[in-house]
Amino acid sequence: MYRNYAAAVGAALVLAATGTASAAEAKPPEPSLVGHAKMYRPAGDDVQFTFDAHGFATGARGTFRVFHAFGGESGWFEGAVDCLLVGGPVAVVTGVVTATNVPGLQGVRRGMTVYDHGRRDRVGYSWVLGTAGTGSVPKCLSSAPAETVERGDFKVVEWLPESH
Repeated sequence: MYRNYAAAVGAALVLAATGTASAAEAKPPEPSLVGHAKMYRPAGDDVQFTFDAHGFATGARGTFRVFHAFGGESGWFEGAVDCLLVGGPVAVVTGVVTATNVPGLQGVRRGMTVYDHGRRDRVGYSWVLGTAGTGSVPKCLSSAPAETVERGDFKVVEWLPESH
């Protein structure tokens, strides 16, 4: 009886491991960037990014949201994704602002970069050196992911079209 039980458990473990391996090797249907995180800011700023982006290059779709509060003031904007490029654990996403409380920012394209590094993710953004500007960046363009995540998590899924 014990031998039959042990054999059944062993077979179940082999099947489970085999199923997991083949699922892990399956190619995702498209690249993506999803998640929400608060950035680390020693001065106490509350800076948050949220992404729900899917698709490849200029065929991407989805949304993004950015929030920044400090010293009793806050600003936010959200937008529609118009490009997503993923290479390894790094994603660059751009999109056009569709709603905001910042004057002159609606209709402006912003770019953000995420480095998915487990619980030590990083974020970069196109307005890093010109926070007050309302100039658009080109599609698929942002800066190096220099800021660190304090809490939250982003998930970057790489996908590349078949090459011949």
